Amino acid sequence: MNRFDDLYGNKLSICMFPFAAKQMDNYDILRELDSVARSVRSSQPFYSQAEYVPETLTIVKASGGPVDACWSSSFHGIVAGVLVDQSKFNLDQVKYIISTPHVINYLSSHDNERLLFLLGKNGNIFDDEAFRCTRLAAILLLTSVGVPLIQQGDEFGEARELGSDEPNKKKLPMQWDLLNNEGNRLLFDTFKRLLDLRKSRDDMTDNNVNFFYEHFGNRVLAYARSQELVVVVHFIKDEKQGYELQNVPENGKWIDWLTNEEYQVENNTLKVDLRPFDARVLILEK
Repeated sequence: MNRFDDLYGNKLSICMFPFAAKQMDNYDILRELDSVARSVRSSQPFYSQAEYVPETLTIVKASGGPVDACWSSSFHGIVAGVLVDQSKFNLDQVKYIISTPHVINYLSSHDNERLLFLLGKNGNIFDDEAFRCTRLAAILLLTSVGVPLIQQGDEFGEARELGSDEPNKKKLPMQWDLLNNEGNRLLFDTFKRLLDLRKSRDDMTDNNVNFFYEHFGNRVLAYARSQELVVVVHFIKDEKQGYELQNVPENGKWIDWLTNEEYQVENNTLKVDLRPFDARVLILEK
């Protein structure tokens, strides 16, 4: 075990260990692996996460467990489910995946099909509508409390089928030419801007989240990561002109981080036009 951790943690400069198994529940082994790896990299940051499907928070250190985080299959499943089939929309489930700390959130992985592929296959959602849904999903991923994991290619709209014929042995060269398409490039720019925001603000990496507005019938949910950063999500295909959201944390001018649109909030009420499958990340101008 010590030689394994020395090779991967020191000589290869690995800063995170994913313990991958469907339900790796030998906490003693996980705790020992985590401890030895940290001793090898005592002067550097290190992060351990365990795959346990479905996720169990008893496995994370915050609950007395052996690792820093747990792989969250719920995030992928719930996001894909509500976008493909509106009858599956459940506010409590959506709030759970946004607010749960100490988890690794993802839209797709080596075990799951790409979100864009699922939108087409299971929801008959393609082209501009599919990219709107994927943009919404990216905003959820990168503004939620958990740690985001991005499978290479998600950020610019890969949509090829992984399939069930030994998927982990498939070689799928990256489709960089997709970036020549407007929809793919806009999605890439959305990921980039959100990552810039996440790296530049402490309120994007703490565990605080306040759901200040929700309306099940209108499929609208809004949450604040701080008094100065709020997210508005519209989980449906229709448009809403002049939609009002109450209980916004602060009055004043708010700027959409992704579009630079400006909104004036008075009496803690935001008035906004919501497009199909829309999402806004708003920053309070100081």
